[in-house]
Amino acid sequence: MTKQNPSLQAVEEFAARQEARLTALNLALARHDGAREAVRATLIEAEERVAATGDEAELLRTVLDRLEGMDASWRRNFEHSLATIVSEGLSFVFGEELQVLIQPTTRADMSAVDFIMKRDGQEEDIMEGQGGGYVNIIAFLLRVLLIVAARPLLRYVLILDEPFAHLSQEFRHPLAEMMAALIDRLGFQALMITQEREYVDVADVAYRAEIVHGATQMHPLKGAQAA
Repeated sequence: MTKQNPSLQAVEEFAARQEARLTALNLALARHDGAREAVRATLIEAEERVAATGDEAELLRTVLDRLEGMDASWRRNFEHSLATIVSEGLSFVFGEELQVLIQPTTRADMSAVDFIMKRDGQEEDIMEGQGGGYVNIIAFLLRVLLIVAARPLLRYVLILDEPFAHLSQEFRHPLAEMMAALIDRLGFQALMITQEREYVDVADVAYRAEIVHGATQMHPLKGAQAA
């Protein structure tokens, strides 16, 4: 069966819901001393770990590690927003109901938390689901959540280097539409390196990079000075 791409109305409604949730989360964190600072530190540490390992799953692991140490006065609100936004984002892209839960667990005899994925009532391995596609999308959504939740401490340009390499082609279009809508609604910028046309189609400006005689040349494809 061919996957149906979301309508423009569905994309806009999804983005509006997430904007409302993230705005409410940001305002809620503002009422707690140090909350926004903790969120900002989480994103910085996560990006450093991803850069050091080249593994997008490190972003998920960092957030989970940090959750355990967050102040109980605002942690529950943060966890609920995180689980809801990630669940809705995955469901939007994959076109089926997917639920992400944050549950207590133990690691090395110490209390911790973990992501649990539920599909049709059955638990799935979130790290292996959709050949790594779940991790790719969750990592993007976590970045968005952390950026907006920490405002105004973060004024961020999101840099993404082949972030959805493990996502099947059939899901690229809804993901591209979701990305463009969230970036537009939430008012931040993203710089993305990709070989996939679907993401170029929703970009405001796009270039094709070409190496000629050892030097990189940039050719406008869209916006800027593109023909």
